[in-house]
Amino acid sequence: MLSAMLSACLVLATRSAAGGADADPPLATPRIGEHALHILTPEWIELTLVTTKETKASPADAWNFVEEGRVRLPTAGQIEVLVDGSNVPVSAVGFRRRVLYAPLKERDLRIGNSLFLRLSKPPGTRQQIEVRNPDGRLWSDRIRFAARMTDDRWSPVIHVSHIGYLPGRAKKGMVGYYLGSAGELELPETADREFALEDVITRKEVFRGKLEPRPDRGFPFTAYQHVLEADFTEFNAPGFYRLKVPGLGASRAFEVGDGVAGILARTYALGLYHQRCGAANEFPFTRFTHGPCHLTPAEIPSLSARFENVNHVLELETSDAKENARHKAPAMKDVRSCLFPFAQRGPVDVRGGHHDAGDYSKYTANSATLIHLLVFAADNFPGAGDLDNLGIPESGDGKSDILQEAKWEADFLAKMQDADGGFYFLVYPRERRYENDVLPDEGDPQVVFPKTTAATAAAVAALAQCASSPRFREQFPEAAALYLEKAKRGWAFLERALAKHGKDGAYQKITHYGNDFIHDDELAWAACEMFLATGDEFCAKAVSDWLKPADPASRKWGWWRLFEAYGHAARSYAFAARSGRVDGSRLQPDLLEQCEAEIVAAARDQLQRARDCAYGTSFPIETKRTRTAGWYFGTDAAFDLAVACQLEYPPMNDPRPAMLDALLSNLNFETGCNPVNVSYLTGVGWKRQHEVVHQYAQNDRRVLPPSGIPLGSIHDGFHWMEQYGEELGALTFPADDDPGAPYPFYDRWGDSYNLKQEFVISNQGRGLAVSAWLMAETGLKTQRWRSAAAVISGVPVVAQRNRPLKLELSADGMDLSTAEIVWEARDAQPAFGRTFTLTPFRPGVHWVEAEALLPDGRRVFSATNVVVR
Repeated sequence: MLSAMLSACLVLATRSAAGGADADPPLATPRIGEHALHILTPEWIELTLVTTKETKASPADAWNFVEEGRVRLPTAGQIEVLVDGSNVPVSAVGFRRRVLYAPLKERDLRIGNSLFLRLSKPPGTRQQIEVRNPDGRLWSDRIRFAARMTDDRWSPVIHVSHIGYLPGRAKKGMVGYYLGSAGELELPETADREFALEDVITRKEVFRGKLEPRPDRGFPFTAYQHVLEADFTEFNAPGFYRLKVPGLGASRAFEVGDGVAGILARTYALGLYHQRCGAANEFPFTRFTHGPCHLTPAEIPSLSARFENVNHVLELETSDAKENARHKAPAMKDVRSCLFPFAQRGPVDVRGGHHDAGDYSKYTANSATLIHLLVFAADNFPGAGDLDNLGIPESGDGKSDILQEAKWEADFLAKMQDADGGFYFLVYPRERRYENDVLPDEGDPQVVFPKTTAATAAAVAALAQCASSPRFREQFPEAAALYLEKAKRGWAFLERALAKHGKDGAYQKITHYGNDFIHDDELAWAACEMFLATGDEFCAKAVSDWLKPADPASRKWGWWRLFEAYGHAARSYAFAARSGRVDGSRLQPDLLEQCEAEIVAAARDQLQRARDCAYGTSFPIETKRTRTAGWYFGTDAAFDLAVACQLEYPPMNDPRPAMLDALLSNLNFETGCNPVNVSYLTGVGWKRQHEVVHQYAQNDRRVLPPSGIPLGSIHDGFHWMEQYGEELGALTFPADDDPGAPYPFYDRWGDSYNLKQEFVISNQGRGLAVSAWLMAETGLKTQRWRSAAAVISGVPVVAQRNRPLKLELSADGMDLSTAEIVWEARDAQPAFGRTFTLTPFRPGVHWVEAEALLPDGRRVFSATNVVVR
């Protein structure tokens, strides 16, 4: 009975996602000419039309109401609105335009246009609305805008987390919409402004509450002042529901259940698996497969012509070194300028680790940060280190999956040590900056970049942290011992470097990684971890001298607390005794108090930022004031909040419930509870981005990128691209840079290659750490799971052109009736569905893939080929 109910629920949820004329087509790239009528409120309706431009110089092919700064919106007289056949006058017109889709590699521009009409008389329930243009200038007879005013119509105005909400935790949806030149949607201020939850199976109301104002604070212009919050935290019954608002319609279906945490944790774990280097990505763990990559040892560069690109990159990246008055050493304009020459002469085995961003390079600083985040979470987030069921290849072996991923990275990091104890800065392509036209198993020959004190200190800290982690030592004793020896050699290298050149004189910049405080923060972190691993008194004194958490100089821009390695050091010191790494009597009370206070202050900052945001994400007011944004990930704030939640507080003044509320609102924003209804975590959600800054995704055969990749969720707009120049930004209306009423920031989404959305593995690490903690709080903590194979059935020996094939996915011993299944195939757009209809129109081999996401976050994958004649 329960299975049947859940199956029926999924069908309804899928229908809600697919929708009718009111809903965005799920997963598919928007088609030119695609159009819809959305009834936003009884007063406002929206007409949407997807258009294009053939070239940079040509005008938009339709609805070109804004050109070269001149605005010519249609008049009310050009538009005819019929309600059940009777004319209803239009009292106001608004317009907005933004690029919906613009891929990197070839020009394929899709422009989203929305025309907003305010009706002088609201339609009644079940009445049909149709919009015409009598003179035929706005659209042709082939386009029909019509919709019915129903209580359960899908509403783009209502925003919920696509993956759902946890029982016993905060649950909030948002109501709000941007009407372009007509401003922000404003609902009437009535005493009975209510919302309701509806069970999608029974269609019965199960909860009712009041909508409360949630205005945004901090932007130097008016934005998000009429957003409303629907708080249904009190409701905890597991199931699938829709959020309904009288007059507005309903959200898409979402789940209340423990599986929400499993979806997050297992998706972030899958994303890190996809970033692994030196090994294959393969079935049954993923469908985004490739062979073992970058197995050839990296070369040691010299001044020879073979390494011309390496020296050119060094010259470019270090050209601004002397702008920092503390940069006393010579700029590293080539490998000969390095203070610390290469000691090893032959190639270096640097297999392993994770590609540290959308490209295939591996930076030591990012490697060290990932290790810190995962080991810290395993030691200090209750239950997170116990999970052995996240679906990675090592799952089910009796060891922590989080620590397995940390060890995968640490094994690589240990290889980055030169013979003199220093650590190389990064692994990089020999001939060019990015391997942007190949899959990883066809990657370029690589080199290591010279050693720096910042990279060495970061590596020392991360390896020493592994070595002193009780859980890591217990599960991987041999690796822990090796890491400690390498950390000691690295520390000795740093001591020699500082003794010879002085603290400032020993530092050399290569890129921005490790350059925020020159190497001061990495040295403080290294001293901290070496003290915790060895008890060395010199290291203890160095920590005291170098780590000043209360000093604003240790914060980026004077306000960003716990930034980079200073934050790593403060966390490790504050939790050293709690995690059993050192006896509490060995810690300096004043420094311990300062570290704890900075952790709490950072969390309170993130809490206040979430409260100041209409949609609950911790976007800093300090950034809002500058009217810029980029590389923003709500999971980074969630991690700060999660860390502070592990401290103890007075019972009558415990901020943890509020912090946990803010943590969840950050995750909700990332998973779709935002004004554009987009999921900023690939592999989950109803509305997914196709174009991402990820070299594998840009070169494989699929439309969708690999699952588990976080995307920057707030940025300041489009940027120059070769296929479009500045065209994407120029098309936006209202303009992003309008001085008085710009296009609001949380709405600045477009499915396009945008470097300000690019992640690094530390963003994945924070997401995995937080979601693993949440998962460990549920019954999924002890669920057994090792990835299983699935099979696509319905494939004939030979298929005929233009004849549909009905395909289905199954997995032995698993019930997929409640799974969300994504299908991809050659010459087809991705689609949700229990089954998939493939209609091949040309002969040859057609590949088909399926990816099933179960309600608890487990996934199964399959791929097959269809031979077509």
